[in-house]
Amino acid sequence: LICAALADKPTHVFCENESQDIAATVRCLQSLGASIWHEGGAYRVIPIHRERIPQPCTLDCGESGSTLRFLVPVVCALGVTATFKMAGRLAQRPMEPLATQLREHGCTITHKPETGEMVVSGQLTAGTFTIPGNVSSQFITGLLFALPLLDGDSAILISPPLESRPYIDLTLQALRSFGICAQWVDECTLHIPGNQRYRATDISVEGDWSGAAFFA
Repeated sequence: LICAALADKPTHVFCENESQDIAATVRCLQSLGASIWHEGGAYRVIPIHRERIPQPCTLDCGESGSTLRFLVPVVCALGVTATFKMAGRLAQRPMEPLATQLREHGCTITHKPETGEMVVSGQLTAGTFTIPGNVSSQFITGLLFALPLLDGDSAILISPPLESRPYIDLTLQALRSFGICAQWVDECTLHIPGNQRYRATDISVEGDWSGAAFFA
């Protein structure tokens, strides 16, 4: 959905299931100007127009940690001033390793756990981002979505041990489907060329195997 919302043309994301996390991501992308609706087992996505993003805007993440961690870097890459709303215990979940890197590359991140808000502003700049590999792969996924949009190449240096690499590889697979180049240089380094464009493509989403594993 995030790739589709950043693409150059409308797309269909075929996914029969709905969930609160999906709904949170849809809601936030709509706040950035995308048009998204679910019908006939697919999400129809009309992408964000970068010159028409409402500013400032409010993104309601609910309790979805993936939505928050994926979209904070994207919002920074788009240069949008936004307030992220966080419900439940989401405001207490770790964000600082990612926030520190975003601050070091041109952005202002103000975390207000007492009110369940995070305020983001500024323009993210390309460069080298260092992320611990044992906190959350979602930080890396968020950067992978964002960095291709920037002027200039970037690298993500992952401090070992690297956990949950399959989730990073899933992200790379999704990016390739939309024409984005990002690749491993070695076991702990990712290279992401800048000035790329997400190319629209209709895509089918596979089942949530990590969620199904408990029942299997």
